[in-house]
Amino acid sequence: MIAVLVALAIPLLTRGSYSRLLSVRWHYAPLLFAGLAIQIYLEYATIPREHWHDIGFGLLVASYVLILGFAARNFVLPGMGVVIIGIACNFTVILLNQGMPVKIPPEWQDQTWAQATVKHHPQQSDDKLRFLSDIIVLKEPYDTVLSFGDLILAVGLCDVAYHASRRPKRRTARGIDLTKPAATATAVPAGGPTGPAGAAARPG
Repeated sequence: MIAVLVALAIPLLTRGSYSRLLSVRWHYAPLLFAGLAIQIYLEYATIPREHWHDIGFGLLVASYVLILGFAARNFVLPGMGVVIIGIACNFTVILLNQGMPVKIPPEWQDQTWAQATVKHHPQQSDDKLRFLSDIIVLKEPYDTVLSFGDLILAVGLCDVAYHASRRPKRRTARGIDLTKPAATATAVPAGGPTGPAGAAARPG
């Protein structure tokens, strides 16, 4: 949410245009909304613990596939490649560990919001790619843990917002602005402007 808010502030901070940002044509937007809806459902719905690793994990994987599908379809937008890298980093760790390992400080152990869920679980010694898991601890006032994938994703979102809020650049070929009318060429006789003999042409 912080990354989204910062990305939305980019046009204001860089004198971009919100109208251009909002007029961007997004392809396959329903995939994004469906993926986010599944993740919100997993965050607040109560799924029996015995189904975390089948139904819950299946829904989590499906949400990432949908979000990655949306991002891949919009890859042509500047910055979207960075977004894909961030999402892919998190998705890889989740696939290998059936959830995102989280480094939980000792003082958070008893907090209800620090308990295991379908998507997150306390970091264990046998977790794979732990350096890509949630290991960046932000204490008060945030009280959250981030991964390097989250940071990459945040940078990508800001990059997308920045470029989407700018005026499109004119296409040029070899430095020539193609939006300008081409110069009119003047035909020159084969013998040059002074005639075949190099002398000025005389009336007959």
